[in-house]
Amino acid sequence: MTSAETTKSPAEPVSPARTALETVASAWRQNSEILGNAGTLIATAAVSALLGFAFWTVAAHSFSQAAIGYAAATTSAMTFLGTIGMFGLGTLLIAELPKRAARANLVAAAMLAAGLGSLLIGLIFVLAAPHVSASLRNSDGSLIGAVVLVAGVALTAATFVFDQASIALLRGGLQLSRNVFLAAAKIVVLPAATYVLHDQFGNGIALSWVAGTVISITPVAIWLRWTGTRLIRQPDWGVLGSMRRTVIAYNWLGLALTTPTLLIPILVTVLVSPAANGAFYAAWMMVSMLFLIPTDLSMVLFAVASGSTQALARKLRFTLAVSLLAGLPGIAALGFAGHLALGIFGPGYVREAALPLSLLAIAYVPTVPRSHYIVVSRATGKMSQAATVMTVAAIMEMAAVVLGAKWNNLVGLSVALLGVKCLTGAVVTPAVVRAALPHGRHRRAGAALACR
Repeated sequence: MTSAETTKSPAEPVSPARTALETVASAWRQNSEILGNAGTLIATAAVSALLGFAFWTVAAHSFSQAAIGYAAATTSAMTFLGTIGMFGLGTLLIAELPKRAARANLVAAAMLAAGLGSLLIGLIFVLAAPHVSASLRNSDGSLIGAVVLVAGVALTAATFVFDQASIALLRGGLQLSRNVFLAAAKIVVLPAATYVLHDQFGNGIALSWVAGTVISITPVAIWLRWTGTRLIRQPDWGVLGSMRRTVIAYNWLGLALTTPTLLIPILVTVLVSPAANGAFYAAWMMVSMLFLIPTDLSMVLFAVASGSTQALARKLRFTLAVSLLAGLPGIAALGFAGHLALGIFGPGYVREAALPLSLLAIAYVPTVPRSHYIVVSRATGKMSQAATVMTVAAIMEMAAVVLGAKWNNLVGLSVALLGVKCLTGAVVTPAVVRAALPHGRHRRAGAALACR
């Protein structure tokens, strides 16, 4: 054999583009479960945003801006009270269902407990709210308004638990389908609900919200039954009761996270005016849809990687990168074209909410580490610490809303809220960065520096 025959030919150079594509493909394969289930959540958000935008556009041309403000406060109250009534059970299911065999019985117990607990909370609210504020008395003080709100609270809690159970079981398509049906049903029902309850307090809008929730359950239930899933299960109260301390911890953390988002439209109605809340809610709705990107990604991250520190670090880096890459164009879009979207509702919405929309969109950046900090804390057994941090953040945000609204109405509120979110984002970012580093790298780096 000649030397020419034994000499290996040099390898062909690999182009940077090919290397980049291979890297992306590898990341896709390694994180397919996150992308698949987070994709259903983000698709839910996108479809809900588009249909929700259509819903509120139709409502804005059927009701006054003040009535929109009242209705936004009522639907926010339904969501807020339903979240309280969940008692953290949705998040608990994400953590516990993958570990258990008898899953359906635990889900049944959680949904029933959330529905009944929220029903009681809704009743207490409609009895107390008229004595707190004239705005709340106008929207929820009538018998019809009270019935609509209480029913909405109970349905919201039960369906939220179902949605999060779907994520825990990596069947995100179920919650996607239900939320698409909900968003579409609200639009279809709105004209009839408006005809039945066309008042100056927007109760027809709230009624269409509740009716849409009922309608959204039906096709999902039919699909589950058709695929062989037994819908009526014996609730497993024993297992649920044995985890009551964990439930309390999850509920504390869940309330700290959701209270500002859900309570702010109610506070704007009370502190500024129902008409101002009509404009603010349109902007708040757009921004909230953008914020769902890191929230949904981190939720699925918790479901698939909470059992392994190494897997958590690797997948955490991936979800952080996706959150930033997907969110930055959204910030730009809201900043440059948000006034056009607000203009669809009416000139009053642009005049009052264009600048607040741009300010709130910037808050997306600190929202990314905040959302992932919760996952890191849950996965590393520091849930009480996270609950304390986020409780302090929630109190600061509520104080910022009150002081900012008194200072300069919606603009002052938005500036103060952005400042608090940036502050809390800066506080939690170091913990997220440490968790995202490959195992031991930050320790080795620290040891090397110490030896110098």
